[in-house]
Amino acid sequence: MLLFPKKPKFFKSFSNKKIIKNVKKKNHIFKFSKLGLLSKESGFIPNYQIESIRLFLRRFLKKRAQIFFRFFPNQPITKKPNEIRLGRGKGPFKYWTFYTKKGKHIIEIKGLNYKLLTLALRIIKYKLTIKSYIYNQNFRWIL
Repeated sequence: MLLFPKKPKFFKSFSNKKIIKNVKKKNHIFKFSKLGLLSKESGFIPNYQIESIRLFLRRFLKKRAQIFFRFFPNQPITKKPNEIRLGRGKGPFKYWTFYTKKGKHIIEIKGLNYKLLTLALRIIKYKLTIKSYIYNQNFRWIL
């Protein structure tokens, strides 16, 4: 089931055109586990991508690991249909997205089999529209 807010105040919001690229480096401390996925760049993650990631992880890991999503899609995106003339308002609501900044925690995975978890995160990287990397608190970089 796709993630979306229960009762939003407005279905149409201003577009996030100012994307902050220079973000301070912060200490990457995970709340729930030692292994996770961090964003390499800023951008949008739509709710249908989140759902595809969740389904893949449930099928791939089964009950061998716990999955923690560190974000929620709370920004509505509107889209006008193609071949329509200009004017006549903003356009109908299309889907929900999450705006992420560089270095933000996306997903944390907690489990026993380290190789299986890194393989799952490596596959997830290709399902996202933004560039991301696997981060482990015990080691420095895993690309």
